[in-house]
Amino acid sequence: MYLCIARPVDALHVIHHASNRIELNRDRSHAIAMVFAIARDRAMRITSLRACAYASSSTRVNALDVAAFASNARVGANANANAQRTTPRRSISSAVMTFGIAFSALIVTERVSVDEAFAERGSLANERGRSKASKALGDAKVTLYQYDVCPFCNKVKAFLDYHDVPYDVVEVNPLTKNEIKFSKDYRKVPIVTIGNEQLNDSSAIMMELTKRIDSNGGNNGLKIQGKTKAYEENERTWLKWVDERFVHVLTPNIYRTWNEAVRSFDYITKRGNFGFIERESARWVGAASMYVIAHRVLKKRHGIVDERADLYLEVNKFINEGVGKQKFCGGNAPNNADIAMFGVLRAVKTFETFQDVMANTACAPWYERMTAAVGAAARTDGVEN
Repeated sequence: MYLCIARPVDALHVIHHASNRIELNRDRSHAIAMVFAIARDRAMRITSLRACAYASSSTRVNALDVAAFASNARVGANANANAQRTTPRRSISSAVMTFGIAFSALIVTERVSVDEAFAERGSLANERGRSKASKALGDAKVTLYQYDVCPFCNKVKAFLDYHDVPYDVVEVNPLTKNEIKFSKDYRKVPIVTIGNEQLNDSSAIMMELTKRIDSNGGNNGLKIQGKTKAYEENERTWLKWVDERFVHVLTPNIYRTWNEAVRSFDYITKRGNFGFIERESARWVGAASMYVIAHRVLKKRHGIVDERADLYLEVNKFINEGVGKQKFCGGNAPNNADIAMFGVLRAVKTFETFQDVMANTACAPWYERMTAAVGAAARTDGVEN
């Protein structure tokens, strides 16, 4: 802390280094360092007004909130300057207090928690609340009921992110499924509710929402080219392939070893409002069940011998035949097949499987284009997908 106050240049270096580990936005690092500089600069060569303008433009923090903590920092710095003339120890104490005020204000302003690591996605999602796609859906409240690493759920998340439709997320306990007890006839995920309307099945959800968004001009003419019959047929073909082939080839790779199976359920210890017993039960029972299903059911049913080799083969098939020489399967812009494939792969981006796919297939350039096209998460809880 003292380093940050006494040497702002070093502070910037330290914060920037830390940002690489906790995925802070680089601009945010500059903004925080600017607050430190205000606290340290006894001559106030950097004014709170400049800090406010810099931080608000760099981090999208509300300008009034930034002004408030910048002003606090300036008051503290002035007090620090006066104290410096009398008592050196008081100067350090005042500077430390200034840091506390400024940093606390930043935390409150951004609603930061340790788990979210300064995530600002929630505020960005709120800014999207009036997107054309959202208007096309009547600006109704959209809620997704999901398992966090479920490939089918991640298809829907990618779709909503791509269309900038804000949505709430409800994590479903895979054992009790109490969160979807309102759904009497359909007990799977994903489920999407739009207002009081319920939609089931990932591909059906995507196609129905696409129909509504297109018919109400929600795509703004930019995200979709002219939809010919050939275009729609190609989209349906590859969307079906993702559901019926690719997901089932990917799954044995996620649960390839017991350790990988257990790690795939780590999310249950962090997401959802579950008690300790519920979390641990879902984690271990889920891991054991999926490990057995992947090895004794899916591999036999889908003719998988070497799960990694088959996975690389299928990924390259999509890139070579589905995408080809185009930017996307949809041509110059992603279609629902692109979005589905991307969502399924993004679901495992923290797993060894994902790293191996990027290193051993031709997928990486397309995936990078899709990451840019889909953009940040539109979910309202501030969690990155």
